[in-house]
Amino acid sequence: MLLKRMASHGTLPEDLTGFVLAGGVSRRMGRDKAQIPWRGGTLLTHAIEQVEGVAPKVFVVGSLGANKLPVPVLADNFSGVGPLAGIQTALSNSSTDWNLVIAVDLPLVMSEVLKWIAGFRTRLQPLCAVYHRGLLPEIDEALARQQSSIHRLLERLSTRIIEEDELIANGFAPETFLNVNTPEDLECARAIAKTMYG
Repeated sequence: MLLKRMASHGTLPEDLTGFVLAGGVSRRMGRDKAQIPWRGGTLLTHAIEQVEGVAPKVFVVGSLGANKLPVPVLADNFSGVGPLAGIQTALSNSSTDWNLVIAVDLPLVMSEVLKWIAGFRTRLQPLCAVYHRGLLPEIDEALARQQSSIHRLLERLSTRIIEEDELIANGFAPETFLNVNTPEDLECARAIAKTMYG
């Protein structure tokens, strides 16, 4: 997991906007991950609910057609480029300095861990992180050079590795950032969620 310390405050920033990235193709899953059933809703509604527990304004980034959602949907500014384009869309539509970004395929992330991340304004996992709007020019430049790798962008920034025991020491399960990219990942996440949350 990656971490970039943006500030050392332990409180939530007042100017925080939340974004759920839901624009991926989901090739390995074989279906739209956003619409996968999860704990009485979908992965998308679950992610929205968790972000709403942290940020006063929440948006979904992605082409979701006519789905009825409780939050506004923003179409990706760059279609088919990957999650860095989703982050670019989020930051370019934000009116706040601090922006919580989470991918739709992280079903074990709960609002408590999002509050922890937002309180430190850190990057723990590039698709579950707080980004400052000031990074937008660097993201725009990377996309203009057709470099859509989030990891490549983070290599140019000051980063450090967070060890699993730091996550555990703060009361979070080591599986918190499990991505569900395949049907097998989804079954694993369901089994973990059953033991973690009942």
